[in-house]
Amino acid sequence: MAANGFIELLRLSKRGNKNYASTENEVNRWSGIAFEMMGQYFVAPLGEVSEVIYPPKYTYVPNTQPWVVGLSNIRGRLLSVSDLAHYISGQKSQNTRTQKVMCISHNDHYVGLVVDQVLGIQHFNKKSFFSKHPSLDKNLQEYCQGYFQQHNQQWNVFLFSQLLKNPKYLNASINF
Repeated sequence: MAANGFIELLRLSKRGNKNYASTENEVNRWSGIAFEMMGQYFVAPLGEVSEVIYPPKYTYVPNTQPWVVGLSNIRGRLLSVSDLAHYISGQKSQNTRTQKVMCISHNDHYVGLVVDQVLGIQHFNKKSFFSKHPSLDKNLQEYCQGYFQQHNQQWNVFLFSQLLKNPKYLNASINF
């Protein structure tokens, strides 16, 4: 299973290299893992995503929020798997063959977030970054910090570290 996660990252890296900027422009370049969710495009800082995997087998956990998919054992470590779109929008995402789980290991947290698809490593010119996105859904605003404009497409910068600071996300149990 560890090899599969590493191979997936290598595949994403090669896929992202198609748009790789020349090394002389590295100072003006920002890179991240691009993904699609709720019909929108996002990019997460490289350091926030530890691996990308196919949706694993999981065990349902009773008395949890509806956006909690379950628990999975990934190489002997428990991974809590959540439907990110369902958490943010309240609407369960459709199961498709393109879905991936982005694994986030931050402080003491190890979580897997289901997204519609992962698009690989993307590189952006820092000059195409804008700090405010006026039409961004209010449910996304606390997790997104600006966006990149590239090829007539907006790529919202999604900070998983912000998600893992939110008590609503961290307390996934249903209160009785």
